[in-house]
Amino acid sequence: MIKLIIDGRQIEVESGITVLRAAQKSGIDIPALCYHPAVEPYGGCRLCIVEIDGIRGFPTACTTVVENGMIVKTNSEQLQNLRRQVFELILSEHNKSCTI
Repeated sequence: MIKLIIDGRQIEVESGITVLRAAQKSGIDIPALCYHPAVEPYGGCRLCIVEIDGIRGFPTACTTVVENGMIVKTNSEQLQNLRRQVFELILSEHNKSCTI
């Protein structure tokens, strides 16, 4: 079993799963558009970005495998701003009448 901290909560999960699955199993919501349990994760939408202590940048939760002692933040102001920008880029290439 792997022990990690997500948003200040100590979590214990089986090894080999992603940060996204660990969060979901613990009742922590991380937004994701391209994730589906029947499809191999690839981090295409970038909405599931998180902050992980000791890792530069903003890795995708759907492709990052949990590690013992990992400390993850899922809901900082910086993450919210980045997700908003990513979503705006996604919508900028989409048929606008779909959102009405």
